[in-house]
Amino acid sequence: QQSELNSFLWTIKRDPPSYFFGTIHVPYTRVWDFVPENSKKAFQQSHVVYFELDLTDPYTISALTSCQLLPQGKNLQDVLPRDIYCRLKRHLEYVKLMMPSWMTPDQRGKGLYADYLFNAIAGNWERKRPVWVMLMVNSLTEVDIKSRGVPVLDLYLAQEAERLRKQTGAVEKVEEQCHPLNGLNFSQV
Repeated sequence: QQSELNSFLWTIKRDPPSYFFGTIHVPYTRVWDFVPENSKKAFQQSHVVYFELDLTDPYTISALTSCQLLPQGKNLQDVLPRDIYCRLKRHLEYVKLMMPSWMTPDQRGKGLYADYLFNAIAGNWERKRPVWVMLMVNSLTEVDIKSRGVPVLDLYLAQEAERLRKQTGAVEKVEEQCHPLNGLNFSQV
């Protein structure tokens, strides 16, 4: 029953009330039907919405991309053991080969091409820090590829907030997400 689901919604009792909603970074279509009505209603009734990051801001996207890169002059081949680097390279070649068969007719109908999608996800992979490459590889599955083009829940809610002309903001800066991940040592990654 929709009404019995855990809502991941907390209410801060004040006048007017404030809400805190826990999201997940997956295509919203995978979870939207399981978001209870009280959470959707709280979103609809809100006038101001804050997100973890402002995923609609080009600076945020640019800064996220930049923070993933190794220091200037360094490549992944310089920091990974040779055997891991070679396995990674072979795996990415396999993914690139398989990607056309993983794409949906709907994606093709929207003008998405496998090469474009591969480059959008894995482009410049040899310049990325190992932790970001690991996250990238984890998202290069058939299921994830089939859902590309569908915004993650956070982005969907941000786009809806903009469409509904709600005031929006972010509670974190890119650096607050990047520095902890970039601070992990190789064995932790």
